[in-house]
Amino acid sequence: MKRKKIYVVMGPTASGKSRFSLDLAHALGGEIINADSMQVYEDVPILTARPDPLEMEGVPHHLYGFLDAFAHGSFVEWGEKVKPLLESIDVPIVVGGTGLYLRSLIDGFASIPDIPPEIRTRVRQMPIEELRAALPDFPFQDPQRLMRALEVLQATGKPITYWQQQPHTYLYDGDFTTILIQPPRAQLYSQCNYRFHRMTELGAFKQVLDLLKKNPTMSGGVFKAIGVQEMISCSRGEISLNRAVYQAIKNTCAYAKRQETWFRHQIRADVTLEKGDLSLYMPDTR
Repeated sequence: MKRKKIYVVMGPTASGKSRFSLDLAHALGGEIINADSMQVYEDVPILTARPDPLEMEGVPHHLYGFLDAFAHGSFVEWGEKVKPLLESIDVPIVVGGTGLYLRSLIDGFASIPDIPPEIRTRVRQMPIEELRAALPDFPFQDPQRLMRALEVLQATGKPITYWQQQPHTYLYDGDFTTILIQPPRAQLYSQCNYRFHRMTELGAFKQVLDLLKKNPTMSGGVFKAIGVQEMISCSRGEISLNRAVYQAIKNTCAYAKRQETWFRHQIRADVTLEKGDLSLYMPDTR
C-alpha cells in the first residue's frame, strides 16, 4: 500500500515558513498542521506569530490556539491530536519550529512510561542546583532536560538513555518530504528585528497584560514564549518598553540561531530554501 505524502516545513523563527506553507497549501490543496509549541496556546497570538484569521482564510489550519493560559503543552498531547489529522487529511502540511516535535514525528520517539503526577510535581519544584547534583553525569544542563531525565529515573528506576535506546514508536507511517527554510543569518536577524517591532505595533503588549490578568501566577507554558517575560517586566516598571523590545529581539535572534544549528544537524532536509528562493515566498516576514 502506498504511503501518504506528508510535507514538513521547518525552520527558525521569522524565517518565512508560515508564508511558504500557505503558498504550498494553496498550490496542492493541502491543510496546515501546527508544530510550534507556543502557537498551540490561545493567548498572545501576536507575540507567538500565530497566523491571523485573514491569513488562514481559504486553507484549513489545525492545532493552533487549543490550550489555555494554565496549560503545559507537550509532545505527547500534540502527538495524540496530530495522529488522527494525518490519517484524515489528504495533503497534510506540518509546519513549525519546534524541532523535537518534528524529529519525533519523522524518526519516531522513545516509549517512556507515564510519569506519576506526584513525581513530576516534586521534580519540577526542585532548584536547578539540586537537579544537577542528582544527575552529575547527565550531558545536558538546561533545566527542562534535567527535569525530564530525573523524573524518568525516579519513576522507572532506569535512566532516560535506556528508554531512548529501545525500539521507537511512530505516530504515523507516512512518506515525509522535509523542506527547510533557512535564510542567511544576517537576513534572519533583520526579519526578527522587523517582526518584533511590528508585533508591538499590533498590540502584543496588551495581549501580555491580558494574559497576566488571566493567570497572575504565571504557571502556564505560554509564559515561556519569547517576549512575554520582557513585557511583564516592563508592565511592572522594572524596564522601559524600549528596553523590553530590545531584550526580546536579542533573545529572539539567539533562539533563531539555536534553531538554525539544530535543524542543520538533527533533521535531514530534502529541500533547503535560502535567500534566492525565499524572495518568491515572502511578501511579509511571518
